[in-house]
Amino acid sequence: MPTVIIDGQKVEVERDATVLDAAKKAGVWIPTLCYHPAVSISGSCRVCMVELDRGDWRQLITACNYPVRRDIVVYISSDRAERARRGVMELLLARSPESPELKELAERMGVKSTPYPTVTESQRSCILCGLCIAVCEDIIGKAAIGYAGRGVDRTVASPFRQPSEDCIGCGACAAVCPVGTIKVRVHEEQEEVEISPFKSRGKLLVCEQCRAPIVSTQVGEQALGKVEMNREEFRELMRLCPKCRRSKTAARLEAGNIDKQRGGRVVS
Repeated sequence: MPTVIIDGQKVEVERDATVLDAAKKAGVWIPTLCYHPAVSISGSCRVCMVELDRGDWRQLITACNYPVRRDIVVYISSDRAERARRGVMELLLARSPESPELKELAERMGVKSTPYPTVTESQRSCILCGLCIAVCEDIIGKAAIGYAGRGVDRTVASPFRQPSEDCIGCGACAAVCPVGTIKVRVHEEQEEVEISPFKSRGKLLVCEQCRAPIVSTQVGEQALGKVEMNREEFRELMRLCPKCRRSKTAARLEAGNIDKQRGGRVVS
């Protein structure tokens, strides 16, 4: 197995593991934003940059997607690597100045402010990491959103900036968004779920017992379509919220125990 020396600390990793994998194994922290283990790695945010020692010269690389195929030496705390990461963070803060998640990461990196002008609210404070696009296409299989525009006007949007018919309201894009730009909004009166800022809406599946919102009907239909066994029981439980589902399951177990006890009695 190749050896990675990180700021003087040696660690062995599997071939084609990333520098980020090596750092995690060594217990060394590297900041990340666009990295998520569930989707393909793009290295788009550049906040994980470290310095690779090539002998006669050094090169800045992104730790999240640089494969380790031989023994290498990298520096995380070198002046050049730290300057590069701070510079990227300052640009990201200009792009998403009000994000609590980004502010917290910036503070941990020692960045307290940005010298650059901040973007307008209409740009929704998106840092263009692409995680939402990747999870929608690679994991959910829908491709309901993508990049739109160029330069400073580049953003993530649904096709033609209209509510997407392909969106199933699953909220996966919001779950992976590192800066909290994407929100799942529940409109209980209309029994609809909205994925903001894309304005895509879907009908909500509500609990048959307490009327609490569960998931969008599209997500429910897809879940039901993938069940091969115990289908009718699963359909019944899918129409209940977690609380009512637990209560119903507990009641069934209790009823089963009572039946067993009755079956074991001797009737004179």
